[in-house]
Amino acid sequence: MKFRDLIAFLPPSKPLPRRERSAVVALGGGGARGLAHLGAVEAIMQTEVSPHRFVGVSIGALIGAMCAIDTNIRRIQSRVTGFLTSPEFRRHQSQLFGSTGVNDEYPSTGIVAWYERARYLYSAHRRLTRAVTQQSLMPAAILTTSIAELVPDIEFSDLTTPLSIVAADLRSGHCVVMESGSLRSAIEASMALPGIFPPVERDGMLLCDVGVVDSIPSTVASAYATDLTIAVDIGQHNARIESFDTALDVMMRVQDIGEQILRREKSQWADIHIRPDLAEVAWFDFRNPERLIDRGRAAAWEQLARHRFRRVEDMPAERSNALCG
Repeated sequence: MKFRDLIAFLPPSKPLPRRERSAVVALGGGGARGLAHLGAVEAIMQTEVSPHRFVGVSIGALIGAMCAIDTNIRRIQSRVTGFLTSPEFRRHQSQLFGSTGVNDEYPSTGIVAWYERARYLYSAHRRLTRAVTQQSLMPAAILTTSIAELVPDIEFSDLTTPLSIVAADLRSGHCVVMESGSLRSAIEASMALPGIFPPVERDGMLLCDVGVVDSIPSTVASAYATDLTIAVDIGQHNARIESFDTALDVMMRVQDIGEQILRREKSQWADIHIRPDLAEVAWFDFRNPERLIDRGRAAAWEQLARHRFRRVEDMPAERSNALCG
């Protein structure tokens, strides 16, 4: 029996809301900052706007998949925060950073995300050795087991809401949009940070995270939109860096500058651009998920209000009834 058939046994207690506006929601990449997506989606779903497709890259692919499976955003938030406090997740953090928590010697502010990844991971001699002899610094199991904890082993066709997942094909050099086949495999491919996690073989392609250079899939989302395109940008602001001591410092900085330029250009493809204030949050810092969810929710409400969208519960009774059926 397929996943969607199982859902059929759990009918909602009241009719599903009928919305006036539909939107394709683009969820960007940014590691732990992706928890803000959960707050942003919650705010969107409380208005007259109904997401009719999610488009995700990297952590946005994982959050988008969870939202495409289950329309109960509060239940998703609870599941994610529960996993982040689990022994399984702490083991993954230990593998990545050599401790059971975030490494305190590793600065969490003022340094761009890719620079943080490369400088810390490449500082370990053991991982440097692995980097020159193998495809990745970390084993695939860290990703696959985490994804398996949060997403069932289903196909795209089993989803409640349509979903598109974006990745890069190393062989062809093209951006790839996945909408069929194994959901877990697609998420892993989109989250496979180049050089950090191994690329994923899928349908003759060798796929990895494209979010390090193109972190907001707003152009893909806009291609599906018949009404609104909403982009949630969780990238860091452009922090000033005074010194560059190594060639790696320079290369990572230029790559980050290019990603930020592209991100600004991509913002024009969205009708509503939501950007939570996450400047001080490092990509690996999952210690306070509620705070990140709150920031995503607050940023979304600010933008939705600016575009004159209101909570369904705040509307006049006759209008609210018309929307909710």
